[in-house]
Amino acid sequence: HSALHVDPKQAAARLIMNLDENQDGLLSEDEARGNLLPEKFGKIESDRDGVLSAIELQRSADRAADQLPNFALPAMDGGGAMEIFVSTSEGVCDFISAMDTARIPEWNTWYHLLNCGFPIKLSGETDFPCMSSRRVGQGRVYVQLGDVREIEFAAWCDGIAAGRSYVSDGYAHATLFTVNGVAPGNESVAIPGPASVIVKTAVAFAAEQPRAVAYGTLMPKTGNRMVGDTVNLHAPRDTGFTEGGERLVEIIVNGNVAASQKVPADGKPHQLQFEVPVEISSWIAVRQFPQLHTNPVNVMVNQQPIRASRGSALWCAESVRLLWKNRNRFIAETERSAASKAYERSLQEFLNRARDAVDTQDLVVPDMPLE
Repeated sequence: HSALHVDPKQAAARLIMNLDENQDGLLSEDEARGNLLPEKFGKIESDRDGVLSAIELQRSADRAADQLPNFALPAMDGGGAMEIFVSTSEGVCDFISAMDTARIPEWNTWYHLLNCGFPIKLSGETDFPCMSSRRVGQGRVYVQLGDVREIEFAAWCDGIAAGRSYVSDGYAHATLFTVNGVAPGNESVAIPGPASVIVKTAVAFAAEQPRAVAYGTLMPKTGNRMVGDTVNLHAPRDTGFTEGGERLVEIIVNGNVAASQKVPADGKPHQLQFEVPVEISSWIAVRQFPQLHTNPVNVMVNQQPIRASRGSALWCAESVRLLWKNRNRFIAETERSAASKAYERSLQEFLNRARDAVDTQDLVVPDMPLE
């Protein structure tokens, strides 16, 4: 399972520990400047005293945890795809799983890795009966195999690896998705400079869907951050169904919504087309939260690599540091030196990508030690 959850109190304490230079238990504007925070300084500072308290930072991390994407640092306390940052930067991770744990912390990690330029794919997961206890098929991945007479498992696996697929709970589908005629897979769209691209998709949503947090048809008391979760029982079991309604289809560019359109949940295919501006090398995907996500199509501008967000790269770098702090003592003594070198390589890779990345938050890339 992949969801990396946020512990707001812990996240606030870590920010103060790392950034509080004068040790007064507060963060001044000078201390916070250039550093990655869950939100902008002015939004966090609610009492207008010119500094950030632990409570203000905790509330900020709590708010951020309900947003997608977000920059609240995950707890790294034993659950989720904790080592994906190291395994991805080391080139030994092909995809991240989704659709059985809470959707925001699942997709948030994936978005940040994509923003760093790593070609990691998304795949569906049930993990029956550990994570999803009701049935197999809670989280699914649909692979585009083309016009075939029979299904071969090896070809299906090749489609997973290439990202010619989308994930779903079985009640939402994207049977077509192209950017300038290019579908998800190994091919990218190349444009010489900033330009608009044409995004086409065909989507369909079931006319009846179960009434449950797992499908987004019930809101958990814990808020948006737990929508889609199949692990915990957030409300009394309900065997009923919701009928009809509309679903919001979104075009995602580098983790953010670039365009959207509502379509009826009527079991019928709906053809959609969008014109989307692309300023920098980017990844583009189709999403319907929390039930559906395609793998992306990359759009390469002027042959430049995707380095879409300095904040994303620093978020990944800080996650590597926190995981090492929490986990290194549990690594066998005979393996700790090799593990330390792998974590250090990963940290430096994310910092290097942060230096090359687009910065919209006035962030400084520090010389960041592993410990």
